[in-house]
Amino acid sequence: MGSLRSFIKDVRAAKTLAEERSIVTKESARIRTKLKDDHLPQEKRRKNIHKLLYLHILGEKTHFAQVECINLIASEDFRDKRLGYLAAMILLDENQEILTLLTNMLNNDLNHPNRYVVSLALSTLGSLMSPELARDLYSDVENILAHSKDDFLVKKALQCAAKLIQKDTSLVEVFFPYINSRLVSNQQSSHGVLLGVAKLCQAAITAKEKYEYDNYPEILQSMVQSIPEFFALLQDMNFTSFNPEYDVGGTCDPFLQVELLYTIRLLFELAPQETESYKDKLNDLLTKIATNSDGAKNSAHAVLYECVRTIFALQLDQSLKVLGVNVLAKFLSGKDNNTKYVALNTLLHVVPQEPQAVQKHRKFISKCLFDPDISIKTRAVELTFAILNDSNIKELIEELTAFLKLTSEDDKDLATYVVEHMIGLFEQYKLGDEKWALEATVNILMIVGEHISLERLSDILIMINNARDLDHKIQVIRRILDVSFAKSGESVSSANLGWKLVSAWCIGEYGDTLLESNIYLDTELTGYLRTLDGLYSDDCKIIGYVLTAALKLSSRLQNPSCIEELRQVIKGHNKDTNLMIQTKSVQYGILFNLPAKEKHDILGAMPLFEKKPKSGAAPAARPKFGTKPQEPDLLLELLDDDYPKKSTTSNAAGSLLDIFGSAPQSSAKPENGKGNDTAGLTQNLMTIPKDAPEAFRSTDLDVHMKLKSLNDYEAHVEMFIHANASINSLQVLAAVSKSKKLTLGSLSASTLAPRENCRQEMIITGGGKPKLRIKLTFNTGSPSITKTEQFDYKFDQ
Repeated sequence: MGSLRSFIKDVRAAKTLAEERSIVTKESARIRTKLKDDHLPQEKRRKNIHKLLYLHILGEKTHFAQVECINLIASEDFRDKRLGYLAAMILLDENQEILTLLTNMLNNDLNHPNRYVVSLALSTLGSLMSPELARDLYSDVENILAHSKDDFLVKKALQCAAKLIQKDTSLVEVFFPYINSRLVSNQQSSHGVLLGVAKLCQAAITAKEKYEYDNYPEILQSMVQSIPEFFALLQDMNFTSFNPEYDVGGTCDPFLQVELLYTIRLLFELAPQETESYKDKLNDLLTKIATNSDGAKNSAHAVLYECVRTIFALQLDQSLKVLGVNVLAKFLSGKDNNTKYVALNTLLHVVPQEPQAVQKHRKFISKCLFDPDISIKTRAVELTFAILNDSNIKELIEELTAFLKLTSEDDKDLATYVVEHMIGLFEQYKLGDEKWALEATVNILMIVGEHISLERLSDILIMINNARDLDHKIQVIRRILDVSFAKSGESVSSANLGWKLVSAWCIGEYGDTLLESNIYLDTELTGYLRTLDGLYSDDCKIIGYVLTAALKLSSRLQNPSCIEELRQVIKGHNKDTNLMIQTKSVQYGILFNLPAKEKHDILGAMPLFEKKPKSGAAPAARPKFGTKPQEPDLLLELLDDDYPKKSTTSNAAGSLLDIFGSAPQSSAKPENGKGNDTAGLTQNLMTIPKDAPEAFRSTDLDVHMKLKSLNDYEAHVEMFIHANASINSLQVLAAVSKSKKLTLGSLSASTLAPRENCRQEMIITGGGKPKLRIKLTFNTGSPSITKTEQFDYKFDQ
């Protein structure tokens, strides 16, 4: 057997996966055989364990060497102990039954005269901590804290005590006195010990939820009394000369400063009333740190970032919030990509609290849109949408449009995200400048029309259809068709299907206006539809639009040869392999042969449309001036077998999609012939209350929680789930602490389409603030993938 170095070289030199597999398997078998040899020298035994750790890194099975790790730990040779403890920390975890064999060895080593052996035992205990080990060995750790004067061991023991408290919260009572006893001035205690004190304090604070005894207020008060010491340490490290030993890039021990700031934040959050008297001093301290730190080095960035988190987590003074935003803006102007990403991510959470302060640094955010790093671009896009409002929408839309021009094929998903949100903004903000909105939409369509979904294309068509300035509308349509007919200097790619769809729709809707104004010849309009029919004969989306445009244009032409060409376009799909296109072609062929007056009534101008609100209310479409109110109903009745004959209202946006063959599948008639479940649809489109805060967010769904009612010992909770993608087989599991009881109601819906909502009711019985652990399982995607999301949520009341 060769050395570890030669083994690694052999694995890396393998040219195929099979060759690598063969090398690894043979070496693993050799190691297994050698470890069984009782007469194997210790040096070779250690070499085999080294190889075994490398195999573990490769993902191979190493369970057969677990006992060998214990044997190395039992050795008196320090080299064996060091390797044995390292292997145990890597190969084992807290759930292994073999850990029971470690108890006596750890107990012996925690009392060993060699400080380095004790250090190994403390590190291993902290890494492999289990509740059983915590209960058996906490006294040894306490003994080190009580009697040792070695800062090296005290630092390790304090950090190990923090891990002990995490596993067994009842140990808070044992270890919290050492926070004050070890928290002395910087001249008498090393920074390692102070770092351990901070970790111990954090563990004691976070253990409050699980601590079952009544003396926690006394423990908390004792920790609050340590705040002046924390302040003094921070002040000494920032405003007085410090030991060069702790200098990191011109900052005094940023690791300790970050931990102290985090500890202070936890104390202020846990005990707002007890810490109120220290708030002014905290404001002054954070102001000095944020203004005096050198922002050019990464070490200073870490301290400044923790200051900003503290400012916004504790909702400190307005001036401090503005200062925090300015610090993040400085991060954006730097060159370090990690710092930029952290700043953008933090600003996303800060915008709701300080929108105006973030707005002032828009130029830095816009600059990040064009950063080569995709993660920075993604966060910059999200932040741009977050700061967008009525006053800056035009400037930001122009910047996002410029961003879309520079997107590459690798940024397809990001471009799709941007387009989907941009088009929705025009409707959301109800812009008074209709001309600018229409021009901006056309520019977006020209740049990335291939990334626009059918739903957003429907929004664009509605925007064009509802434009009130007829002259400007014709100008926009002429620009679209000039590009399509190659009559202008502008051009679009052949992959821009969205542009082709809109062009075909404009020809069908406004062909008569274009012909009457002598803008185009009838042969040009007809020829373009024939070209689309030939080039995209396999694309059912475009063909559906082309067939509708051909039918509507035929009622507006007088040229017999052009009418016959349009008839052939429609007739050519009578035997199409796509059933939807074939059905549409046959139906349109029947309409084509109707008398002129009936065709005019059916194929008249589309009315003004109003999109259906998310709440589920469907307002009636506003009829266009000069058209009969029943025309939309007549058209749908002829073209859609499932149209309800006695309905008096209609969803206009859905009607538009249905005419062009792009209506969502949920509107189709079920195979069992029983029609749509309108009650279930209304239920899935329920509105999420505005006072229900967001509790969890993911790519597939968002969760909102609302406390519906509350008395002394019972809370009625409503959980609302909003789907961002198609979801089915949704299941909700919930748990509360042992002192409370949870009753789950029925889930209103287990299958959700995008943008639909469902409700889950819960009743929590017991005293204290309710805290829930929610687990959601569901299927999504095609083919279906099972996903699981889990989160914790705590109510303030």
